[in-house]
Amino acid sequence: MGKLPWKNLIPVLAFYSLILSVSALPASRIQTIDSFIPLPNDKVMHLSIYTFLGYLLGGLPYPSAALGMTGSLMGALDEQSQRLSPGRDVSVRDWFADILGVSLGLALRRRR
Repeated sequence: MGKLPWKNLIPVLAFYSLILSVSALPASRIQTIDSFIPLPNDKVMHLSIYTFLGYLLGGLPYPSAALGMTGSLMGALDEQSQRLSPGRDVSVRDWFADILGVSLGLALRRRR
């Protein structure tokens, strides 16, 4: 592997920062947003958001297995960070939806 150009990593880090910032919102704020803009099912949101993250990760020059593990760890960190937000809870099912999304995104990006 050659040196990783920063331009490949910036979209991944920017999107993950967006994920963490939304995860930091308290549950009351999420409910307020939902009253104005109906949000889809929680698992559907996790799946779609992490599918896009997996797609971005697929652009990095590393093996898919390593990128899948990285995406899985990013999902776990996202879930654990929700402990700090009032009214939010940690869910293994959400994490599984994250893992499925990352896998789907990687498969879409790296299909032959």
